[in-house]
Parts: sequence; structure tokens; C-alpha cells
Amino acid sequence: MPAGRPTDWKPELGEEILSRMEQGLSLAASAADLGIHRQRVYEWMERHPEFADTVKLAQAKRQLFLERRLLSAEAGPVVTSTIFALKNAGPEDWREKQEHEVNARISRADDLTDEQLAAIATSSGK
Repeated sequence: MPAGRPTDWKPELGEEILSRMEQGLSLAASAADLGIHRQRVYEWMERHPEFADTVKLAQAKRQLFLERRLLSAEAGPVVTSTIFALKNAGPEDWREKQEHEVNARISRADDLTDEQLAAIATSSGK
């Protein structure tokens, strides 16, 4: 028997987390509701691939819950709080992202004339 702390993981915990997260709870809140620390959930995800898959599905179900809530909400605090939650729950889909491409090679700005610097500044805003 390997040494170390015994685990209290049970396969059904994935379904318990799933049922909570599909109602809108975060992973941390779902774990706390089950009397588990979120870090323990992450440890179990590393050790049990099927559990990790269930938690990932649970995270997607939480995002689905939040998106449906946003679509049915009236203007006001529910909309604002739901958007905030979505930016954290589904950052790949909901983050406010700005990308800028700069196509200038500068070894030293001190070596450029004011006109060259102005041209670079003007062209980078396109």
C-alpha cells in the first residue's frame, strides 16, 4: 500500500459537482457545498481522468446556465453580475480582448527622427 494521505475521492463526486455547477454554482462553491476544498478537486482531476472529464463538463454546464440566465434577464444588476460571472467562467468566449499588431522594428528610439516616430505612431493606430 502506498504511503501518504488516504483519499476520500469517490466516483460519484463528479456527478455531485456536475449537478451543482449546472445550477450555476462555481467549482469552489460546489466543492464547499460537498465539504471539500477546491484544491482537493484539482488533485482528484489529475489522478482520475474520468473525474476530470466530468468536472470539465460541469464547467461548461455552468457557462450554459449563465448564458441562459443572461438571455432571459431584464436590464439591471442580474445582467451585470451574469456578464461578470461569464467573463470568469468562460474567458475563452467572454473576455474583452484587444489585439494590436505592430510592424515596426526599432533598435533604439533615440536614433529616429521626430517625423519617423510620428509616422510609426500614426501607422500603428490603423
